[in-house]
Amino acid sequence: MRSIFTFLWISLITVSGMAQQSKDAVIKEFAAGVVSFEEGELNEHSPIASFNKVAYSQAEKSIVITKENMAQSITEAAGYKTCIITVGTHTIAKVTNFGKSVMSGSWGCKMPYGQGYIQKGTLSFKEDFLNNIIGIPDTQRRMMYLFK
Repeated sequence: MRSIFTFLWISLITVSGMAQQSKDAVIKEFAAGVVSFEEGELNEHSPIASFNKVAYSQAEKSIVITKENMAQSITEAAGYKTCIITVGTHTIAKVTNFGKSVMSGSWGCKMPYGQGYIQKGTLSFKEDFLNNIIGIPDTQRRMMYLFK
């Protein structure tokens, strides 16, 4: 009986460990079809920082986002196939619906709907309006990458 319990416990740990994707695999899957990565190009511990480097070289256009240019940048982004925004090395978001938007008091413009990941140790998935994913305007570097 004890050996069966031990076997089940070890099996459960093994299966749950295999079910969790590494952070770099999550980011690679999130950007699939938009950004292509070479083997080992994404850092497991800081995949969003690695993503920034690759996206900057592959994007049609890159914009440093500020409160002052957010409205204009969102309008421009609507003309592209894909818009991905990163905040520092801890947040990545993709606009999924420009038609679904909400007025953001802190950004002073309408923010579209999106999804993304916030890294606090692990990557946490979030689907919401963009202002709720990327936070309020502050001194953190926010980059918008536009892809045709």
